[in-house]
Amino acid sequence: MIESLARQPAQAYLIVGTTAAQFAHQFAQHLFCPKGCGTCAHCSKLAHGTHPDLTWVSKSGKRISIDQVRELQQKALYPPVEAPKKIYVIESVEDLSLEAANSLLKILETPPRYLIFLLIARSTNILPTILSRCQIVKLPTPPRHQIEKILRERGLSDSEIELLLSLTKGLMPDEPLIEAVRQFAPQHQKLQEQLTKLPDPELWNSLSEANPFVRREAILELLERLSSYTSAHVLALAALLGKSDPDVIESFIQEALYWYRDRLVLEGRAEGGILALETALWKIQRNANVQLLMESLLFTLRQARAPA
Repeated sequence: MIESLARQPAQAYLIVGTTAAQFAHQFAQHLFCPKGCGTCAHCSKLAHGTHPDLTWVSKSGKRISIDQVRELQQKALYPPVEAPKKIYVIESVEDLSLEAANSLLKILETPPRYLIFLLIARSTNILPTILSRCQIVKLPTPPRHQIEKILRERGLSDSEIELLLSLTKGLMPDEPLIEAVRQFAPQHQKLQEQLTKLPDPELWNSLSEANPFVRREAILELLERLSSYTSAHVLALAALLGKSDPDVIESFIQEALYWYRDRLVLEGRAEGGILALETALWKIQRNANVQLLMESLLFTLRQARAPA
């Protein structure tokens, strides 16, 4: 696959899959050294992480920040030093902050001819404006039973495996997430029980928890309750979300999208909710009024959850 892609390389690729980082390494090496000799200056510098024409961007904390993308914009002004092309590899594209995504979009719209983007993601569930500018490379994903076997061999219990795969949406988890779930799993059931007993205002406040496990469970409990909410409840929740940090809103939209796909699409009455969720981040990126958008989204989701 790499050889065929490298014959006439596009300017931006979205590489999706659990082995996307390894694929990006191999692709970059093939672009710089088609023979992959392992001994030339390009191969040697790539192996040591010192090649001046390859920039690899990882998350700074929970997000890829606007400052990281601005640095890329600045570097993009200068042509390659040693290779025919410059390559930017950006990990965890779904974890771009909204500001960083907007900044990245500006480079993707009019990139220099010598620049190639290799964007790495767990799925294609990213902002449509970025997705539309990329050639998508979907790598084979190990079947679920194979991932479960690997995780059992690592000593994880069935409940830990189920929690992990619900978080990764069936993809192979990375090492930090595996360790985080090992620590969180004993508290999982107790947390669920606590959240079901919380009054709505306290549950809504839990949506802003820094702990991603707590936040996810709070979102799931909220989605369970949504069909029973009055219009006043929906408006109050939309007002709270409208004032929340962007990562809280993104977490809610992303988790709700997976939840609705899993729980309701088979019943044939979730199309409107899924479409609303799929376009919500794009609308926010286009500077939509967040509170009004959340009002519309929550009413749509409530209707999708209503008994048939």
